[in-house]
Amino acid sequence: MKTLMDFCLKEAYKRVERLGNRLAEIESMVDWGAFRPIVGDMYDNKSEQGGRPNIDEVVMIKLLVLQQWYGLSDPELERQAADRLSFIKFLGFPADIPDFTTV
Repeated sequence: MKTLMDFCLKEAYKRVERLGNRLAEIESMVDWGAFRPIVGDMYDNKSEQGGRPNIDEVVMIKLLVLQQWYGLSDPELERQAADRLSFIKFLGFPADIPDFTTV
């Protein structure tokens, strides 16, 4: 736990968890780390010229999965990923959620 905000999010999520969260069930069934070597080059900026910041491959894969499962547009995915506790937890409480132009 890094900040008070992290603590608050995790405490708020406990209520969602008690009500049932299908995303938590799915998360335990999939080895998300196995996707890193497959998509790593797409989301890793190795350029010396700078550019966009690196994005965690697993977060990007999970965002695309959420988008497909819930039928969300790119802007709506960004809104939901920033707003819904179940989405935030599924993404692993990332410090930053990529904006819709990155997705």
